[in-house]
Amino acid sequence: MSKIKLQVRPLNLKLKHPFGISRGSITCAKNVLITLHFGDIVAYGEAAPSTYYGEDQNTVTKFVNDFIRDKSAEEYITNIHKLKDDLDYFSANVFRLSAPSARVALEIAFWDLIGKINNKSLYQYFFQEDDPFLVSENGYQDIPPTSYTIGLDSLLMIEQKAKEALLKGCRVLKVKLGHGYEQDLNILKKINEITKEYPCILRVDVNGGWDLETTKKMIDVLPMYKVEILEQPLPKGSVKLLSEIYEKSPIPIFVDEDCMNSRDVESLAGKVHGINIKLMKSGSIIEALNMINLARSYNLKIMIGCMIESSCGISAAASLSPMTDYVDLDGHILLENDPFSGLLFENNRIIPSFEAGLGVDLSLLN
Repeated sequence: MSKIKLQVRPLNLKLKHPFGISRGSITCAKNVLITLHFGDIVAYGEAAPSTYYGEDQNTVTKFVNDFIRDKSAEEYITNIHKLKDDLDYFSANVFRLSAPSARVALEIAFWDLIGKINNKSLYQYFFQEDDPFLVSENGYQDIPPTSYTIGLDSLLMIEQKAKEALLKGCRVLKVKLGHGYEQDLNILKKINEITKEYPCILRVDVNGGWDLETTKKMIDVLPMYKVEILEQPLPKGSVKLLSEIYEKSPIPIFVDEDCMNSRDVESLAGKVHGINIKLMKSGSIIEALNMINLARSYNLKIMIGCMIESSCGISAAASLSPMTDYVDLDGHILLENDPFSGLLFENNRIIPSFEAGLGVDLSLLN
């Protein structure tokens, strides 16, 4: 059997516009690309590390190189679950850092490799019978539409971003808030003014930027602006406070930062309406599947989300989108130049390629 050769390198992704949330703003996502060479096959995985979760390009690179150094990586081709178990053990007992984006990047790369060896698309491993991505009489209507994020910025730039999104055909806008009641209300008014002639749906994501009193005030206002979801209004660790408003809230409340993996799901039942699952937080596609099943058992709604990622990482997440209620997979659309190609954006839906593995090709890399 051929030996797997692994390469780790920075993947710096420049954004079309500054991407602002309540905790700050970036103009470039400093990601990491993993490449596996196995005979004539080349497979890819992507990490989108966040310093908020204790990762950066250096920690991801070190984690991957340290993990793979003494491994017979070829065994993972026939046992992807062992890869997950080994990564979990290594992060907890050797590296002593959770490193979720590093773990999932390796897993994505091996899923891509396995799919290419077997000439099978990644999503086909999760949908054994009906193919959810085959076009039916109603198009892709069974796939939830993705939102397109309008980051925090000046009102002038927010207006520009929203107009560009509408010209792209985006009709589900995720509006970042978290600057306080008055400023956030002005942003909503501006977005409403721009979208009033379009059949748009709004989602609001605060990234923990409000306190409880601001949340209570905003919840009464949001339905007036066609807002269908309120995401992470309070800082991480404040979920118990949401139980005060959970049952009376006129719109569903989701958490993102408060839900990393399946261990968090049970504690959220009865306090929020839904969770945002991101591969870069869960640390594993397999873990994300576990989270979906567990969330269903607790009657929690599910959103599949992303960091700022290229089509490489987004393709992996899109493979799970038919299992979810809401989709927020716009990271690659926000980029000035996506180094990967292969994903479709049709009628606000992110559709993975039918090609083997992730179905994406590396077409541009600095």
